[in-house]
Amino acid sequence: MGFTVTMTALFALSGCASPGQLPLLPGALPETEVDFQIEPGELPGQYQLLGKANFPNRTEINLMAVRLLEHRQTGIPKKLTYSVLDYQVVEVEAGQWQGDLSLWQQSTEGEWQETWQLDQTELSLAVIPLEDVIFLATFTPIDQLTTLEGILAQQGLQLSSQLLRTTAEGQRYLHLEKTVALSLPSEDQLRERPRPHNGGWDTRYLLIEEPPMPYQVEFPDERQSDRPATVDEFLY
Repeated sequence: MGFTVTMTALFALSGCASPGQLPLLPGALPETEVDFQIEPGELPGQYQLLGKANFPNRTEINLMAVRLLEHRQTGIPKKLTYSVLDYQVVEVEAGQWQGDLSLWQQSTEGEWQETWQLDQTELSLAVIPLEDVIFLATFTPIDQLTTLEGILAQQGLQLSSQLLRTTAEGQRYLHLEKTVALSLPSEDQLRERPRPHNGGWDTRYLLIEEPPMPYQVEFPDERQSDRPATVDEFLY
């Protein structure tokens, strides 16, 4: 499968200017390196995001996969909406991070679909999906961004202006995205309907019936002795 990346963010740590690049201004800091790659996962519709960011350990990165949808309803102008296919929060460790996003879910009939497809009939969604899926990596704790910038400055680094975004309220956050052309699940991508209990193992607590005994055991109707039990006959 080939990926078409329409937006890339590679930021060099080195302060040396390569041919065709402008040298750093006096006093300017080199930009921190932030990037991620997208690889197919082991399960249908699963993708692994492998990223790097020279941020402090345990810095949380929010991952998201989004499919853009176009409304197609009579009397309503065409407009775009979106469906969040999957979401995960990961942590940076030794300058690396990784996460798994599952773009497809299984319906009760066992068919692989995206989340908006599962609810399309019930919600009467008249939409047409665009061919691209947007993978996002963001750092959203607004109150911690200044702290992060201070830590990076102590390391002689600064955040790239291409990573910074500003909300309508004027709050800053970090944003990195890549767009990949991914088709929807095809009609023949089916498998056995998942069982409802215990991750497909069904109701494991049910006891399996034992085969009948090959002989009959008769129990007397009356006690055959009124002798008290001895100490040796008790169970300990």
